[in-house]
Amino acid sequence: MSARISVLIVDDNRTSLALMDMLVRKLPECSTLLQTDAQLLLASLGRIDYDVAVVASRMAPLDGIALAQRLKDDPRFRNKPILLTADVPDEALRTRAEEAGIAEVLGKPINPVEFRARIQSLARPRHAASAEAGWDDPATASQISAREEEYLATLVKVAGCRDVESPMHGQRMARYCAILAHNLGMPEEFCHDIRHAAPLHDIGKAGLSDALLRKAGFLSPEERKAMEEHTRIGHDMLKGSRSRVFRMAAEIALTHHERWDGSGYPQRLRAEQIPLVGRIAAVADVFDALTSVRSYKTPWSVANALTFLHDNAGEQFDPACVAAFESARDEIAQVMRAMPDPEDDAADAA
Repeated sequence: MSARISVLIVDDNRTSLALMDMLVRKLPECSTLLQTDAQLLLASLGRIDYDVAVVASRMAPLDGIALAQRLKDDPRFRNKPILLTADVPDEALRTRAEEAGIAEVLGKPINPVEFRARIQSLARPRHAASAEAGWDDPATASQISAREEEYLATLVKVAGCRDVESPMHGQRMARYCAILAHNLGMPEEFCHDIRHAAPLHDIGKAGLSDALLRKAGFLSPEERKAMEEHTRIGHDMLKGSRSRVFRMAAEIALTHHERWDGSGYPQRLRAEQIPLVGRIAAVADVFDALTSVRSYKTPWSVANALTFLHDNAGEQFDPACVAAFESARDEIAQVMRAMPDPEDDAADAA
């Protein structure tokens, strides 16, 4: 087996979860991703990857078979094997599991020897496919990274072209995201990835009409509904990639208009149901919109924009993200000075 083998384990019984975690980590070169809440897992699916999934049959409110079907709906995970654990693995359950594309059904309580054997059996084809594709080769990985950089740069230009009022918005917002993530204590890899992924948050606007995007003033309810679709369009454009940066970009595109109090769109997620990248992007996106010129307003000062974020923490924004952003005022002002829009004096507001 390879060090690349990652096993996702989802079970709301913490005793079972701990046992399976221990058994998997005793296997050569295996690591685990653990989750007790299936809905939270689905909310953060864009920023994880795995080779084999183990899901418990009986969970609430989303059972293991329903979760497996949702995982299979994601093109990245469609062909990845799933092992279902069940208290009573009867024939009816096995039939439902097979129809859902589940590879194996294993009874509880877990038999350690049988469980390890099943994991090794399911993981082995994934390892063979990875080796054949050359994904373990450092040179190949380097080439993929360079290719990603080229694709990202091209898509960022597309996104910028659709933002007629503030063409540098996406790139400033991405810098703010990286600063915020750093102040939250996130790893350098995360900060690097979000800086490259965030400029694509509005890429879905490429699927909207020029008349809608260029309309001066406020939108009608029907136009607002059409505009909100850019989140789903962007997610659909970016999802399904092997690249973690593109997966993160897809997640940001979908969730950067969710609100901490659950009143956002398109999924009405609330609090920590919203992926962290979406919570970070929401703060950075609104701050840059407030401090930039728009057809309906003049740019706000940094002080006024930060006050808005502070006053709306706990309602629109994650309070922790707002606090981390507020502590970076000097760095924010530097970005504004370095990356103004053409013929835009918004940076002077710093």
